[in-house]
Amino acid sequence: MTEMVAVFQLDEKTLYAENDGWKCELEDGSAVGLGMVFEAVDLKGTEGFEEEEYSVIVEAEIVPQPESLDDEVILEVSEEENPGRQSLIFDLYRHHGGVPVNIDALQPARASCGASAFVADQVVRSQKTASGQTIEVRHFRSVEDALQFTREFYVVMAPIVFEFLDWVFDQPLGQGTGWEKIRMLSTGE
Repeated sequence: MTEMVAVFQLDEKTLYAENDGWKCELEDGSAVGLGMVFEAVDLKGTEGFEEEEYSVIVEAEIVPQPESLDDEVILEVSEEENPGRQSLIFDLYRHHGGVPVNIDALQPARASCGASAFVADQVVRSQKTASGQTIEVRHFRSVEDALQFTREFYVVMAPIVFEFLDWVFDQPLGQGTGWEKIRMLSTGE
């Protein structure tokens, strides 16, 4: 039986999903609960997207669940004295971000079959990543279309990411790896 994925809307363009089974274990043996933030980003006005009708993409990042955050990190990112759980997740994401995931890699965008192919108005484009890889990315006409697709497809596919979490966290980030990012947010080290 598949466990339910809880989904929360953090603001008008950002969703957060989590599941009790989404965890990683740090080298000291401590378990860190994880969630995934999905943000609909409108690229209109950026280079190459000035006149683009399909200018919205969805970025996905893995972050620790609030219960797994280091107390110092909570104090550093909190905009409120006693932040609610969703506020804390959003503040953490805005201040530190998470470990990026190419959510379209779970099922190649051009190979989407079934409902996902026509759930939302979208086009698929190839783009080069900072590391020089060419990946396919879905582009949506509006933030609303992107969030609808996120709820109906990306959130449903998200558990697959946690099946190859070691690989995701082993990938280099600007400085260090995903493991180091999660460790810093959850232990302060």
